[in-house]
Amino acid sequence: MNLIDEINKEIEEMKVDAVAVAPVEAKAAIKQPKKKRGRPAKVENKIFVEMWNAALDKGSLGEVAAALGISAASCSVKASNMRKAGYDLPQFKRGRPKKVQ
Repeated sequence: MNLIDEINKEIEEMKVDAVAVAPVEAKAAIKQPKKKRGRPAKVENKIFVEMWNAALDKGSLGEVAAALGISAASCSVKASNMRKAGYDLPQFKRGRPKKVQ
């Protein structure tokens, strides 16, 4: 055998190895979940519902927002969107609390 025949033989062996490896790599790539679009939530829904319900009696929107580390406007919008999604979040009482004399 000359040098060219040896090289061709090595190339054929490399092709067989490459074909055997390629399907394994393709299967590993398929199993990864797709990334979700958009920004991830700052606060999980479960935690938000617990904090909101705990603050309904004596707390306020500002206290919930401060405890979660978000703005009051963001907290209010999140509650509204969660109500639209089907969560049971009662609203805070409107207006200012009455003075105790």
